Amino acid sequence: MKGLAISFRDIEHSDAVEQQIREKADKLTSVFDDITGIRAVVAMPHNHSYKGRLAHVSLEVGLPGETVAITHDNHDNSDHENMYVAVRDAFDKAHRKIRKIHEKRVDKNRRATSVPETL
Repeated sequence: MKGLAISFRDIEHSDAVEQQIREKADKLTSVFDDITGIRAVVAMPHNHSYKGRLAHVSLEVGLPGETVAITHDNHDNSDHENMYVAVRDAFDKAHRKIRKIHEKRVDKNRRATSVPETL
């Protein structure tokens, strides 16, 4: 997929995680053709108030006229100690947000093209 940028912060680069991100991005762009680019940031910051390190995956998905940001931190979700679960959850959330935007655009276009009947 063109327009995909992946960066790692506070963690070493992982080919396996990068491959999973590429697969999820390909799947997302196959569902929504109007995606212009995806930027993924994978981080494993130190959480001093929590035992263990939780993965954080943020996404920026480019659409015509706007950018959708997925940046939700899951400080209380112990499942995110697993990087693959964090990647899956981020892309699932992106899919839901983009689907909602897509449905609004289709509905708006449908309403604009329908002509009210006159008696």
